Amino acid sequence: MAWYQTEIFWVIVKVAVILFVMLTGGAYYTLAERRWAAFFQMRLGPNRAGFWGLFQPLADGIKFILKMETFPRNADLFLFMLAPAISTVTSLMLWGAIPFTPLIELSEAAQKNTGSEFFILQVSNPNAGILYMFAISSLAVYGILLAGWSSNNKYSLLASVRSTAQMISYELSLGLSIIPIILMTGSLDLYTIIETQKNNWFLFTLPGFLAFWVFLVSIFAESNRMPFDLAEAESELIVGYHTEYGGFKFAFFMISEYMNLITLSLLTTILFLGGWTLPDFISSAISNVGLQHAAGIGLFLLKAFIFVFLFVWVRWSVPRFRYDQLMDIGWKVMLPASLMVVFIAGIYVYLK
Repeated sequence: MAWYQTEIFWVIVKVAVILFVMLTGGAYYTLAERRWAAFFQMRLGPNRAGFWGLFQPLADGIKFILKMETFPRNADLFLFMLAPAISTVTSLMLWGAIPFTPLIELSEAAQKNTGSEFFILQVSNPNAGILYMFAISSLAVYGILLAGWSSNNKYSLLASVRSTAQMISYELSLGLSIIPIILMTGSLDLYTIIETQKNNWFLFTLPGFLAFWVFLVSIFAESNRMPFDLAEAESELIVGYHTEYGGFKFAFFMISEYMNLITLSLLTTILFLGGWTLPDFISSAISNVGLQHAAGIGLFLLKAFIFVFLFVWVRWSVPRFRYDQLMDIGWKVMLPASLMVVFIAGIYVYLK
């Protein structure tokens, strides 16, 4: 077997492709948000670097690289450097379990080149993919907590503590909101969850519809986005847990935040909107299998893009909650609502 037909080679290729798409997508998501925010506020936004501002992320990247690194006095330098690395690595690891394409049967020529009969753009397919996603995402809180504690800044420390309490509080409702999906699917595998929705997306079922709204509110809180960005409340915390960070360390926090938003958009599409599955009227109208796969992947990305835009739309439209309101919503509204949704899902699956 030739070296390019080995499994490890194609895993490396998939990792390289996904890594490039993630970093590029996260960088250009910052540009998209700035342009969309400018549209909401009736101004132009970035438009000088390159064609219509398309080189703005590149210019920002060069600026971050060339900017002088600073370290707070009496800071824990090891943890200070480790915190942005944890945030970035956890964001990168999440994409490894996402199935971006269905299982595609290759032609005979492609089988000879790859040494495989099928192809799927997914680095790894753990049997408990949804648990893997939530386990890795829960580690991101350590990056925020360590950033605030190691900075030797009281505002940063307060922001990291607030963010930790917020993320732990909403992780409960977030985790409970996916139980209806698991009950209706009977599996923790992301690929199986998508395949189960071939005939009916979970959003159009009663438990799925209710779980969707709990999940949607929870991911806004988990990602520290408006109206739940209490970890970065500029009016009271001077930007929050990364106040003391500058240069490329600050860029790590920003790029990981936007990569997380893209990941959450993809995950929402997988869990509730059928991923790359096509409605029957579209699949029946397309006879070519290759075109069906292309249309499914395109539809998957389009649905994810809707949630990518939603994160920006909400940020520039809804004011920030107070911290006591944030915690009240998490414990007194979202947690009982998620438990009720699990109860309804159990009755739905039993009667079905």
